Amino acid sequence: MLKRAIQIVQQQLKSEGLFSGSADGNLGPIFNAAVGKGLNARQAQLPADWRTGSAKRQVTMLYQVMCKEKGIDADPIDGFWGPVTLNAHESMVELVQRGTLPPNWRDDEPSDANPHTWPRDRGNQQDMRNFYGPPGSPPMKQVVVPWKLRLAWDKSQIVRSIGVHSKVASSVTNVFNRVHQHYGDAELKRLRLDLFGGCFAPRKKRGGSTWSTHAWAVALDFDPERNQLKWGRDRAAMAHPDYKFWFDAWEADGWVSLGRSRNFDWMHVQAARL
Repeated sequence: MLKRAIQIVQQQLKSEGLFSGSADGNLGPIFNAAVGKGLNARQAQLPADWRTGSAKRQVTMLYQVMCKEKGIDADPIDGFWGPVTLNAHESMVELVQRGTLPPNWRDDEPSDANPHTWPRDRGNQQDMRNFYGPPGSPPMKQVVVPWKLRLAWDKSQIVRSIGVHSKVASSVTNVFNRVHQHYGDAELKRLRLDLFGGCFAPRKKRGGSTWSTHAWAVALDFDPERNQLKWGRDRAAMAHPDYKFWFDAWEADGWVSLGRSRNFDWMHVQAARL
């Protein structure tokens, strides 16, 4: 069982007046006694053998019930920490930290709009070459950024404009203006959408053999530190609902979020279809 889960149980028991110790995430006699009281008050939701379980199983069982009380699926209530309980824990952490449960992300279908007829990035990437030209030396155009942007790897460096492929420049400008109007400067900074992770990079895909969409300057990265390549929804900051308009704006212009489409590389949007 995770220490953070124990802390949440301790905090809940304190709010119920059943535990007076510190919410330190540690098991101990005082906390174990409080867990017993919490379980006793919830007997109707427990398996018949709940009294015979170990201290660890009992606190897990109590946590499962607490999750269920908050509308989070944690069945079966058995005191065993498995994938269902881990998923419930992630939702509970979100509720504790932000006051709301995370959305049902499996119901979130990225838009398939493609008003600019961006090509598909598949196979030998011939569609990409036909539309954008050869990788590594794209025709560039500077796009003015309407909010204060900083380099993610050197936050002291201010970015006033971004160089992108000339074919996507007007689209980037459109999305930037929509995003800026919706969020405003302060919110963009809070969401760390003011941290630019790069556009043009003449390289192959990390972990792949074909050219990265960055080699055509048709991909943009933001806040890479908190949205690392292999991170999924359980870790990536941009998987949070606060970023929904951000991705909606890009997708309305035909761009693809690898995060929303494939659940990795949440920092990245590209003007190339999958």
